[in-house]
Amino acid sequence: MKTTSTDGRGEGRRGDSSPRCGRPTKAAAAQRDERLLEIATDMFLKHGFDGTSMERLAEAAMIGKATLYARYADKGQLFADVLRRRILTIYAPIEAEFAKGLSGKSLEETLTILALRFIDSSLSPASIALLRILTAQSERFPELGKLAVEEGTNRKIRLVEGILTRFSAGRRFAIDDMALAADLFLGIVLGRVSRIALLGVQTDPEALDRQTREAVRIFVRGLVKDD
Repeated sequence: MKTTSTDGRGEGRRGDSSPRCGRPTKAAAAQRDERLLEIATDMFLKHGFDGTSMERLAEAAMIGKATLYARYADKGQLFADVLRRRILTIYAPIEAEFAKGLSGKSLEETLTILALRFIDSSLSPASIALLRILTAQSERFPELGKLAVEEGTNRKIRLVEGILTRFSAGRRFAIDDMALAADLFLGIVLGRVSRIALLGVQTDPEALDRQTREAVRIFVRGLVKDD
């Protein structure tokens, strides 16, 4: 006659249908990390950097503090991933849209559409709030500023550079360095707009649209020397 063990030593053996605990699958881990960053983003936007604690985040995400600290040693590292995720969310679709150029559009038309895309994303409440946190915390966490430049600013420069390079074929431009031209372009269309937004001053949408179109027109006229 078979007997049933009650000391727990038989658990997990063949024939045991009880659930087992272990490492999550890659898909489950990715889903958990994405949810964590969504919650962290929401908390940073609502409470700011100083008002967001790792303990409250762990509680909101329903994970242990040890698990959270194993993933992020400090709040600066966590915010870096929040920022990186925001950059990817904004610029990946724009890059896909402009990857092969806009069919039938001139250089001025293409740059105007791109400039308006950049402005729309830069002036969203979430972008402004995260930029304010970045500005306030960059001295304490220098890696945040470096990340913003390398993965944000430089990403925009490369996108504009690619567009200028495509349109430069068979044409005479006033400058040979397309990366420098792209950097100057971004300064013209985004520089003042971003500074005003950080100060909390709202710009009339129609005036901003007109200003952007004129800025692009002047840039292109100064760049292209075909005549």
